[in-house]
Amino acid sequence: MNRTGRYRLRTRLRAHLPWFLVDRGVARKGRRDCGDHEWYNQDGFVARCYHCEAGERPWT
Repeated sequence: MNRTGRYRLRTRLRAHLPWFLVDRGVARKGRRDCGDHEWYNQDGFVARCYHCEAGERPWT
């Protein structure tokens, strides 16, 4: 995995900032494809990328 991608710093900030700041848009996910997706299960049906809004796939 590439740990030097353009969205890695933003993802680290999201992990350490209080949620009310993240909800207000501080360190929001990038709109462009990060090119190195790391997936999480959003709701049992959809997997999303931690780093960008473009990353989305069915959860298996």
